Amino acid sequence: MRIGILSDIHCNTDAFKAVLDEFDRQGVEKLIFLGDVIGIGVHAEECAKLLMQQQSKFIGAVSGNHEGYMLYGPPEYVHNNIKEGKTPQDILDIFHWNHSQLSPDSVDFLKNLPTEQIIETDGATIFVTHYPAAERFNYTKYYDKSDLAQCEELFDGHAAKIYLYGHTHIPNEVYGDNHIFLNPGSVGCPIETNSASAGILDINNGEIKYHRIDVAYDIEKAITEMLEVAKEYPAAYYLIHKFFRKD
Repeated sequence: MRIGILSDIHCNTDAFKAVLDEFDRQGVEKLIFLGDVIGIGVHAEECAKLLMQQQSKFIGAVSGNHEGYMLYGPPEYVHNNIKEGKTPQDILDIFHWNHSQLSPDSVDFLKNLPTEQIIETDGATIFVTHYPAAERFNYTKYYDKSDLAQCEELFDGHAAKIYLYGHTHIPNEVYGDNHIFLNPGSVGCPIETNSASAGILDINNGEIKYHRIDVAYDIEKAITEMLEVAKEYPAAYYLIHKFFRKD
């Protein structure tokens, strides 16, 4: 089975469509979604609907911290590191604006996504989550790019062959003796690349192969659309600087 792995779409419709098209070109049969279809970008409803349209291909789908913010409210303190203090009001404002775009159907769909899943397929056990060690979507043990010891610490208590996670926006592949930790990076908010990042996982009778894909799309269009939002929500400038690389 060939499985497309995607995470952190973040309201970037063009990047999302580009990745889905590449999955089709590479013969992807099923999908696993690792959370954060909303947040940051400008097309919350469009991306939520597009994700809903892929449901027949899902063998796994979980919520991310941004779906949690929609359900429980944005974080009072900076997520990943509460020592940085309270979340600035302009960031909270853009989160609330993003959530306001969603239709009732999209909200209902997103609120029913679990925070983690165990999948059994083709002789492999897969543990799926947006990021481990979470308390109400506050990540108390956060690493940008985990090594093997850190991955084993994060996923301690979960038994699987393959561990899939996202959240950091940085692709990562870590191989242990009997397990694999895979982060495909971010579809919609690249950090180490100008392209949309995702992964393809091949599983055949317990044999596992994985490769990352980087898919070109019009990143300048995404940045321009966020600059339009910045006229009303200045935090968009910060988000562009943090999550988009512009040469």
